Amino acid sequence: MMWDELGQLLPGFNWTWVLVYLRVQALVLVLPGLGERVLPIRVRAAAALAVTPMLAGLAPPAAAPGDVVATVAQAAGETLIGLAAGMGLRLLALSLDIATSAIAATASLSQLIGGQNEAAPHPIGNMIHLAGIAVLMALGLPVMLVHLMADSFGVWPPGGWPDAQGLASEAIRLVARSFWIAMLLAAPFTLGGFMFQALSGVINRVMPALPVIFIGSPAAIMLALGALALLAPVLVALWADAVLGHMLPGAP
Repeated sequence: MMWDELGQLLPGFNWTWVLVYLRVQALVLVLPGLGERVLPIRVRAAAALAVTPMLAGLAPPAAAPGDVVATVAQAAGETLIGLAAGMGLRLLALSLDIATSAIAATASLSQLIGGQNEAAPHPIGNMIHLAGIAVLMALGLPVMLVHLMADSFGVWPPGGWPDAQGLASEAIRLVARSFWIAMLLAAPFTLGGFMFQALSGVINRVMPALPVIFIGSPAAIMLALGALALLAPVLVALWADAVLGHMLPGAP
């Protein structure tokens, strides 16, 4: 009865709108870019409200539940689906932070002074993280996110629960892919750092009196910064292509 009364006050409003908003809001909270903690929660809520009317027309109609238990169950299911769909993209986006952490640790760049935030505990990771988000926004991340939300209603219709086994297998696949992308991005620096350390060890064996550590550490940092300046656009481009190419399992 309550939904019928609301439908009379707000023409076109129905229970499907509520389910769509719950899914979209949960998805927005964990998305890269829109889900960053630097954005106020009001901005994220406003973004979810803005796209809900548009997506509600794409979602199959769902009948309003008859009791409180069914209402809570459907609301919880939509929230879970939104979090699962958003976390899949977030897992891919985390590959850049993992790669920058590996790069900073290998090339001694993590010892540089800088502030710590949600992206990485070193300035190199923070810089690359912000650059990556800026590139994603410039390449059309908001449009891609709207398509992702629309595809979620085709894969998981409103009012139901997702397959737990399917979500678990997809999460494992995305975690493996995220680490693979991270290791691919960090490979030039990890291999270069290994070769530099091996060369330093050879020089130290040949000339024990030479203070290799005092010469090698500044040289390693300078070489890593130079390589990062040259390779950062390529690394961010590869990462952005992987993130923007993400699709939900079973999406058309």
